[in-house]
Amino acid sequence: MGLTGDWATYVSTARNLLDGQWFVQIYQWPYLHWPPLYPMLLAAASLGFLDPYHVAGPFNALVFGLTIYVAGQGLRRHVQRPPLVVGACLAIMLALPLTGVASIAIAEAPFILFVTLSLVKTSKFLNTAKRSDLIWAAAFASLAILTRYMGVTLLIAVAPLLLLQRGPAPLEKVRRVGLYLLIATAPVGLWLAQMFLVHGVIHGHRVPSPFGLLEILDKYFSHLAGWVFLNPPSEDAWTAGAVFAAVALLTLAAAVGFSFLRARRKGEGADGWSPFYLFGGFALAYLIFLTAAQWRTEIMPLGGRYLSPMYIPLLFAAVLALDRFLSYARGRPWPASVVELPIIRTVAREGIEPYNLLVLVIVLASSLWLANGAALNAREIVRANEQGIGIEGPVWAGSEVLQYVRETPVDVPVLSGSSVVYIFAGRDDDYLSTHVTGAKRKLEEAAEGALVVWLYSFRWKFDYSIWDLPGLEPVAELSDGVIFKVNRAFDRDASWEAAYEALVSGQPAARSVFDLYLRENTLSYVKQPCSPADTEALFFLHLIPADVNDLADHRRQYGYDNLDFDYDDRRSVMFDGRCMITMALPEYDVIRVRTGQYVPGEDRLWEVEFPYTE
Repeated sequence: MGLTGDWATYVSTARNLLDGQWFVQIYQWPYLHWPPLYPMLLAAASLGFLDPYHVAGPFNALVFGLTIYVAGQGLRRHVQRPPLVVGACLAIMLALPLTGVASIAIAEAPFILFVTLSLVKTSKFLNTAKRSDLIWAAAFASLAILTRYMGVTLLIAVAPLLLLQRGPAPLEKVRRVGLYLLIATAPVGLWLAQMFLVHGVIHGHRVPSPFGLLEILDKYFSHLAGWVFLNPPSEDAWTAGAVFAAVALLTLAAAVGFSFLRARRKGEGADGWSPFYLFGGFALAYLIFLTAAQWRTEIMPLGGRYLSPMYIPLLFAAVLALDRFLSYARGRPWPASVVELPIIRTVAREGIEPYNLLVLVIVLASSLWLANGAALNAREIVRANEQGIGIEGPVWAGSEVLQYVRETPVDVPVLSGSSVVYIFAGRDDDYLSTHVTGAKRKLEEAAEGALVVWLYSFRWKFDYSIWDLPGLEPVAELSDGVIFKVNRAFDRDASWEAAYEALVSGQPAARSVFDLYLRENTLSYVKQPCSPADTEALFFLHLIPADVNDLADHRRQYGYDNLDFDYDDRRSVMFDGRCMITMALPEYDVIRVRTGQYVPGEDRLWEVEFPYTE
């Protein structure tokens, strides 16, 4: 299973449930920000003796398979053309937004299943008016809300549709809405009530969002355009992707409008379009609700996995509209104005009807789209097998930091700057805040001799200011992290001076305003004499790899990795008129380094390029 920010919360809570504790997450913190169902499902699937982390993989795979099946059954009920149903199921199976969240131990996979079940049952009720279908729809909506609070968007989308449905008496509509809302909200209401009784709050605290509305919408368009391409566009190409997505949405809207007008002319009621309104309405309600939530509170990440629950409803709406459009297009001749075009005249002369040509274009475009999705998923599978994203993968199995922690005597306390240590090494004595202020408070309480583990969860994410905390003695700086020991008597300045003298005793890789040293996969900037004015400008670092495929996708077009940083952002020290900045380099092979300083909006102050040779 892959790992992301919330996985440790879910897995640790499931482990604590199996140990007989109530909802307590990693580091014995109360489980406040999330609804309870996903860790409960992991604990139940563990059968009381398996590790929830290992259960999460097959559990999410089963959930994802059921999602494809349920979606296919729902489409069969409303779509006349079996190829569209098969194509939609393949699109779901090959969708990177869905396979991505299903392969991580987070709650999105069951949430998407419950949302799909609820919408399918609701669409069935709108056609049959059977009370049992409404009860099932409400029950699955309840499970969705208990998995992720964003499930309330089901209520926002479904309740108005029930009230606007033609046929039932007004009082009957109110009864239906009341029954639906009661079943859907009662379980989560009980959960929130016990939260208030136990913790005095119904939800964990969220800080205000640092993101503007336009920034959020910009991100959404980028991700939605990536769905059309089956691959998120690069940073510089997102505008083209957004335009492409906008054209696709306008084309879909035109097809819907044409089909709706044709239905009105034939005297078909609006209820025949209720499935389209249901799935499209949910996608719209979800997008608006998510935008408001991310605009008001700091919910990360923007877009990405949070948009994934919209994929199946949007696909449903598109397939339903396309199916209806094809029905109305059958048997229609070429308009006289269009036949005047040379290409259309040639096609018409060959006896190809507009409907057949339209179907051919749809089949070819869909085939190419699905083939692209299959290729991208195959690439991701190969990459996962080569690099490893879970506990059995080669990256974590060979982690030097985790091996160090595993071999440490059990009676030594461990403070971790990354919850990865909890999952992989089974050590969670305490938690070291990634914020320096919080870390200082923790270190004041830490026992003498305690280990502090800082694991590089992501490249470039290591906060070197941790080195400046008092009483921390570096024990080992390994390839994938750093181990410190709490030592109140440790003299950091003396240690830095020794490291400085050892470094400058060798030959620098390059000289400029700063001397550049390469040692043990780190780049050090050294200057003597050095004043604060020398470090006011920003530093930049370009790393040119031996293989451009080692770079992130959006960096490959440039051919190098790029990093800008302040003096205080990295492992830095200034003493006795000398300064030294140390930068850890990535694991892939680097052949050349380009670095220097600049002032934003002005020319570079200095720049030097040199081969990577230690």
